[in-house]
Amino acid sequence: MYEERLITESKFPKIREFFSPNNSSWIVFGIIILAGIIARILLWNFTSTDIFVWKAAAKLFLNGENPYQTTLESFQVEGIKHFYAYFPLWMYVSSLILIIFPETWFFGITKGLILLFDLQVIALLYIILQKRVNNVWRLKIPIAVWFLTPMVLMTGAMHGKFDSLMFVFILLACIFNEEKIYFFEGIFLSLAILTKPIALILVPFFLKNDVHERNFSNLFTKIVVLFVTITLFSIPFLNDPLLYIQGVLGVHVTRDQDLGLLFALLSLPFPLDSANSIIRICITIVIVVVWITIIIISYVKNFDIYKSIFLAFVGFNSLYWVFLIQYVVWIYTFYIIHTSKAEKMKNWQLVTSTSVIIVITTVALVLLGAFVKNGL
Repeated sequence: MYEERLITESKFPKIREFFSPNNSSWIVFGIIILAGIIARILLWNFTSTDIFVWKAAAKLFLNGENPYQTTLESFQVEGIKHFYAYFPLWMYVSSLILIIFPETWFFGITKGLILLFDLQVIALLYIILQKRVNNVWRLKIPIAVWFLTPMVLMTGAMHGKFDSLMFVFILLACIFNEEKIYFFEGIFLSLAILTKPIALILVPFFLKNDVHERNFSNLFTKIVVLFVTITLFSIPFLNDPLLYIQGVLGVHVTRDQDLGLLFALLSLPFPLDSANSIIRICITIVIVVVWITIIIISYVKNFDIYKSIFLAFVGFNSLYWVFLIQYVVWIYTFYIIHTSKAEKMKNWQLVTSTSVIIVITTVALVLLGAFVKNGL
């Protein structure tokens, strides 16, 4: 073979032999990951007010106060930074940091945890794709690019948002779903919900296989595990369940829109004083209809769990009236997995579509940073 003769006749045969496609892909993969870590270190001191919100919520909780009271007030009073509006898992993590470490360490520990979560996402994506992709470059490079994409850096490394922790739990739930280990699938799915309530829209897709196989015992197990886990984590706040539900879920439904131009165009047919409410109700109905439609199609077409999650995130994030850059990170994370089995897509097509997503979201990121008065 020409390649073998080239190696044996080379002045440095061992060096040429080392640079096989597999080894070369690992080198490029490692360089990109290292660049991602360096970028995060350089961005270490940057942040939004989000990290301070996590800290304030943890302090209220440790002082025996209900942080969700402050959450409701922050969404009701215009001009105030929105307070903690999730299930309490991250609040517990933040409280633990304050208990174990000096208060001045809170910022550094939080940033370190977010870096750790990003690296865990990298590892889990590799574990998932290793069984799906034979091409070493299509296996490693999209994962590495995720780590260095501006929208991912902005979400975690700069703003200190903990979306990557949600990805860790969702990806683990997906792995256990494929392995049919139902108890741990339910545990990790519930932890994803306890991290970010948006994960609730994914529950029907994790129940699909059990419905198809009429395995009602496993279906019951997952539902019970979800309910019990979420309830156990919610115990400190169940003395006022309405306040708790409003603080976790209700505020996202009533949250002010930031798509001013779109709302302005949609409001033209309606009286000015009621246009906002009418449009919000209409969009909510559309979101629910699209979500149910995706569920039905995924059941009928028997989509795998990754394609279902990808479509669910695309459907929700395309319609929700609040645009945040981390929503695109959710889509892109599962886009990587979804397109990994797109054998009909040639390499150049995959590279082009990925580049377009990254460029468009980066431009959107710059524009948002410049023009959205409340930040991301």
